[in-house]
Amino acid sequence: MSREEDLIRKIEELEQECSRSRTELHRLQLLLHEEKKLREEAQQESKNKANFVAVLSHEIRNPLNGIIAMSDLLKDTELNEEQRNYMEIIQSSNESLLELVNSILDISRLEAGKMTVSHNPFDLINTVEDLIYMLAPQAFSKNVEVILGVESEIPLFVVGDVLKVRQIFLNLMQNAIKFTHTGEVVFELKRVPSMEENEVAVSFSIRDTGIGMSEKQLKHIFDVYTQVHESAHHVYEGAGLGMTITKNLIELLGGRIEVSSEIGKGTVIEILMSFERYTDLPSIPFEDDVLEGMRFLVVDRQTTSRNTIVDMLQGWGAHAESSPEMDGSLVERVGMGDFDVVFIDGSTLRRGEVFRELHQIPDLNLFLLAWLGEKIEDGERDYFRSIVPKPIRKLHMLNAILAMEKNDRSSGRE
Repeated sequence: MSREEDLIRKIEELEQECSRSRTELHRLQLLLHEEKKLREEAQQESKNKANFVAVLSHEIRNPLNGIIAMSDLLKDTELNEEQRNYMEIIQSSNESLLELVNSILDISRLEAGKMTVSHNPFDLINTVEDLIYMLAPQAFSKNVEVILGVESEIPLFVVGDVLKVRQIFLNLMQNAIKFTHTGEVVFELKRVPSMEENEVAVSFSIRDTGIGMSEKQLKHIFDVYTQVHESAHHVYEGAGLGMTITKNLIELLGGRIEVSSEIGKGTVIEILMSFERYTDLPSIPFEDDVLEGMRFLVVDRQTTSRNTIVDMLQGWGAHAESSPEMDGSLVERVGMGDFDVVFIDGSTLRRGEVFRELHQIPDLNLFLLAWLGEKIEDGERDYFRSIVPKPIRKLHMLNAILAMEKNDRSSGRE
């Protein structure tokens, strides 16, 4: 075969290969177009379904609100004991149904892309602390401690969507309390470095000593309509929407969530969120050395609670010691004037010999740490200089100490 014939053969082969390539390219283009069309149709169908569920949920909620309102009015009328029991069941069912409808409505709005984000200034610390205060009695009723750890570097105000922030942590704290039967639930806020000058980045942490989850359960924690805890020993109500909504809301606000857990040891939830800067004022507008020179003793059986209080006091420049129990040697040191203020937890303090010895020490500044809602008899209140409710809010504790100092100066005790 001559060189010319060989070149002609190669050209023909190349032309055939190009023809096959064009045919394949055309086929792939058709497949791509068909796939795009099917994807758009699926997305539209998903939006249509989400819109339908949103409208349906809204229409269900309207008459449900009417039922709830009429039930409230009916409860205030004269009812016998049997009727009142029936009414309580109706109201409990109403509340559960309304919560379910609201959750479905939230899911539908998120899927339909109709959930909007507002941008308004709000007090992040007070928002979270008020929420914890509202939920803490549920934990205290189970003898579970609730601890707040708030870093002072978080500004007084940030800009964001306060309602969504509240909904996120309402869901998470309710879960933590629901699944914790002994031990503690700890909520911490810390400021972390931000890449943007006009943003405030905050790390939220919720740790509990609850029943925990396995690796398999963790994989499904954000699945819609999934209840990961199904136990013969504990029955947990819920439609499995809370964590799905929470994750979607966090991502809608530009944040992220990570969950780790271990069966029988508890769960840790870490959330990172950023807010627009509004003011540089700190949340606790006091100098770091506001308590410099003061000496404190913290007595609390609960280790995390005890350490958190000590960290607060030391952060304000004070000297602080701690102990799980008030024993004879500590009473002796208190009597010798080694401490200006003694914080003692109500569950730690036994109304026995030690308490009588403490009460006999003149001019003792004894502060009672009492669970929010805990009943303190009027006669008992007289034993204490001040009562600080748990979970402890930093500003409340600091104000109680400063008020004591001010009163002492006014009365000439110092």
